[in-house]
Amino acid sequence: MLNSIKALMDEHNVILKALDVLNVIDAKMDNIQDIKTIINFIKNFVDDCHHVKEEKVLFNFLEQKGMVGGPTYVMVYEHNKLRDLISKIEAEYSEPQNLREDLNNLIMLLASHIDKENNVLFPTAENLISDDEDKVIYNKFEKIEENFGREKHEKYIELINELYGKYVNKR
Repeated sequence: MLNSIKALMDEHNVILKALDVLNVIDAKMDNIQDIKTIINFIKNFVDDCHHVKEEKVLFNFLEQKGMVGGPTYVMVYEHNKLRDLISKIEAEYSEPQNLREDLNNLIMLLASHIDKENNVLFPTAENLISDDEDKVIYNKFEKIEENFGREKHEKYIELINELYGKYVNKR
């Protein structure tokens, strides 16, 4: 597996853990801080780091290799839908009666999105990208990580693992 694709899939595994937490957490005021932590993770880690790697590096590269339209446009469209849904969820923190439904919509959208990337887009990308090109892509990913902050990246992973232990592993 290419290093760049492996890096994205490793991040997908953390994102899926966050979705597992959202799936079992009771959407009530007692848990609102943990829900906010996960939404913050999605806004920052997912959108400001992971999606930047995909949209600014991988998708652009795939389009240069001839994958124009279709898959990459759908992925960007879904990233935008996710951003809209996150904004809606943030507006519901003080009145969480609709929160559960929107969290479920978030879970479905993001889980389906990751499935498409892992099982359709990434295998196609692996057929288009040479080892040398992968090194270039991965180095660009590393620069994005530096700009985002490696410590911040690791802290988000720790937070998700803690919440996963608190809500999912206790079941």
